[in-house]
Amino acid sequence: MKYFIGILVGFIFIGCSIVEVKPPITEYTLSVHSVNKTVGGNIPKKSIKVLSSFSSTKLKTLNMNYMQGKNKIYEYSKSMWSSSPNYAINAEIVKALKDSGIFKSVQITNSRAKSDLILETYIEKFIQHFNNTLDSSYVEVAITFSVLDAKTNKLLETKSFYKKQKVKTLDANGGVETLSEALASVLYESIDWFKKVER
Repeated sequence: MKYFIGILVGFIFIGCSIVEVKPPITEYTLSVHSVNKTVGGNIPKKSIKVLSSFSSTKLKTLNMNYMQGKNKIYEYSKSMWSSSPNYAINAEIVKALKDSGIFKSVQITNSRAKSDLILETYIEKFIQHFNNTLDSSYVEVAITFSVLDAKTNKLLETKSFYKKQKVKTLDANGGVETLSEALASVLYESIDWFKKVER
């Protein structure tokens, strides 16, 4: 009996001493180059408030997803976002509008300051795709902007922007780099539209 108890206690101590070693997880963040499309000429007259973006629930988490084929969605097991794509994209939109100089001021959703216009953003697509054999990959970025009158909530203008771009390396890092480039292209293209809206 004593022998059995000794063995049991030994196993308990061994079990307690085993530390589960988890594989390292790499965190990624969007790295969007400055839009560098400052609009000169007319003095900006209107201010705009950028509301939090609308998107699928998956884009509001830190999980890094990719699509294989037409309808299979998976997660990278050793990669994740440092902040959710929804939050990061919203921050990049604010930065691009501020850098452009189109508006008198650009406010975030929590600002108490009054604005002339309100910007609603719907992130329709922001994902890396693989074919069924995993030997080819591309990203898709699709964003719809809607500008409303802040006083009446009347919809003034709406426009969708889309970018599809081939990925250079077939991994999470390649996906993040290409998503950043595609987002930069969408923001660059949107600046001319925002210029017309401000008028």
